[in-house]
Amino acid sequence: MSAVIIDNQVVHYEVFGRGRPVLFLHGWLGSWRYWFPTVEVIAEHFRTYSFDFWGFGDSRRSQTRESIQAYSDQVIRFLDALGIDQVMVVGHSMGGMVALKTALSYPDRIKRVATVGAPIDGNSLSWLLKLMDQRVFANALARMPWVRRKLFHFFLGETSDPAVSEMIDDSVKSSANTLRYAVSSMWRTDLRPELPRLRVPALIIHGGRDDIVNPNQAKLFGAVPLAQVVVMPRSRHFPFLDEAGFFNDLLVHFLKAENPANLTLPTLVRKPQPLHGK
Repeated sequence: MSAVIIDNQVVHYEVFGRGRPVLFLHGWLGSWRYWFPTVEVIAEHFRTYSFDFWGFGDSRRSQTRESIQAYSDQVIRFLDALGIDQVMVVGHSMGGMVALKTALSYPDRIKRVATVGAPIDGNSLSWLLKLMDQRVFANALARMPWVRRKLFHFFLGETSDPAVSEMIDDSVKSSANTLRYAVSSMWRTDLRPELPRLRVPALIIHGGRDDIVNPNQAKLFGAVPLAQVVVMPRSRHFPFLDEAGFFNDLLVHFLKAENPANLTLPTLVRKPQPLHGK
């Protein structure tokens, strides 16, 4: 376990492997542990970093209000603190929104970006997550860890994987304010107007059966030249757990490619048409 102090606040992170740096960003209700099964594979080729967003896992929040912008700033401050000039970044769900926001805002710091089940338009969140914008529901979720565990199993499906048990243990560490503010910021963020200025290669992955973030978000990238889109029809919100082998091969292929904007990806990949009127 490692920690770095950023703006007088503790940020917990983990490092594995050697080589070019890749940063993994977790989703709402999660921590760096979300990514551990994937990191074990990617660390065979790269030096991987993963940290807990402020208010989640073991990163404590003392003065920073949780938001997509604050978490994007945390990414840059983290890179500065560790002396990393450029990084490839992979983000899931909320972390994917943060990853894309950071790539749009800091293209000189982000070499490539991969998003997994990420909301681009916050309205794509399920009604279940939107409920957490209400104080009464956020407070109830924070006070009753067993409810969080049930919610986590709803997201993931029932499993006896010990790695998932550790993820669930970390999920009960966030306060009601963290849960509420993070959802509120996601819901009210819309990155669609910014997509045309994406200047770094992007891999956009969605589970075709995702019931947390609408997989129609993949269609928003039809007119984005540097974006490759993959829809994994058998996956829900966690493609890197649902179809781990395929996902890991795809991600390694993207991260290692000399020209990631012109990848030869599986036939599963399709470049969708833009949504009408968007």
